Amino acid sequence: MTSLLDQANNQANREAFLDRLAKKSGRSRHQLADHPFKPLNDLPEQMLADLTPTELLDAAKQNSESVNAELVVKSSAELADYLTELAHQDQAKCLLLPGLDASEWADYQLDGWAQNPGVEHVATWSPTLDRDQNEQNADQADIAIGLADYLIAATGSVTVVNRPEMGRGFNFLPTHYVALVPQSGLVRSTRQAMVNYEHRFAEGLKTSAITIISGPSNSGDIEMELVVGVHGPVQCTYVVIEDR
Repeated sequence: MTSLLDQANNQANREAFLDRLAKKSGRSRHQLADHPFKPLNDLPEQMLADLTPTELLDAAKQNSESVNAELVVKSSAELADYLTELAHQDQAKCLLLPGLDASEWADYQLDGWAQNPGVEHVATWSPTLDRDQNEQNADQADIAIGLADYLIAATGSVTVVNRPEMGRGFNFLPTHYVALVPQSGLVRSTRQAMVNYEHRFAEGLKTSAITIISGPSNSGDIEMELVVGVHGPVQCTYVVIEDR
């Protein structure tokens, strides 16, 4: 999987793809060096910049609720019991977990819990399974516990890097999607999250996509009535972890 991603993202392939687009559109390539980005204002840098960490978390909670997502704050020591209780509240029969190794679960004190989460059927999103099987497991899951990188206070959204152990369908197919976010991942704006990702890409992060999730699926197309869970999770919970 990684070798295919490297091949698809190499410089020669990118340049060939952009040249083909330019030829089809009948115009020359747009060169960023000739047209550098010039922001019109510094609004992204100023957004919520005057808030204390506590106030920023309060803003994140309020904005998460506005997109029908629940935000809770737990310590690592509380996390396993909370997730078990959450699954019981959902009366979950099928749980979906990302294919993380024990060390990643241990970062959240969940290495023991991941081995025995107390749910009847546990499936793991795995790079060793084909796409159809992974997505079938996700579609059948009553609840999925995944990892997110950042919680955006201004929009009540979380960001997730797609990876072989936690593919795109992991976030969108289960009935209840739960995102674990370290408190250090609380950011003011989407711009701040993307700047952080730029640094991580420079350090070697590789992914096919960054997904921004703003609560459960919503649609207002049916007679102008807001309906939750039309084509995605019915419930969405963000769990901010105080200490990691």
